[in-house]
Amino acid sequence: MPDDCHEVLRELEVYLDGECPDDLEALVARHLRACSPCTDRAEFERGLRAVIAAKCTDCAPAGLLERVKAQLRVLS
Repeated sequence: MPDDCHEVLRELEVYLDGECPDDLEALVARHLRACSPCTDRAEFERGLRAVIAAKCTDCAPAGLLERVKAQLRVLS
């Protein structure tokens, strides 16, 4: 995986949360337009967030987010 992919994936959570600075947002968006593996990862994470939001109307169990992040790191 190229270094720029690693950099983008490190910032993906912040990007998907809409919390990154404009310059970083533009960089990640540009990369996602050109890199289908990173786009696939971003779409998976967006979908996962949508499922969690739809299914977890109560508070998520303690540690769920960290377990999901850990599993995603294992898969990447």
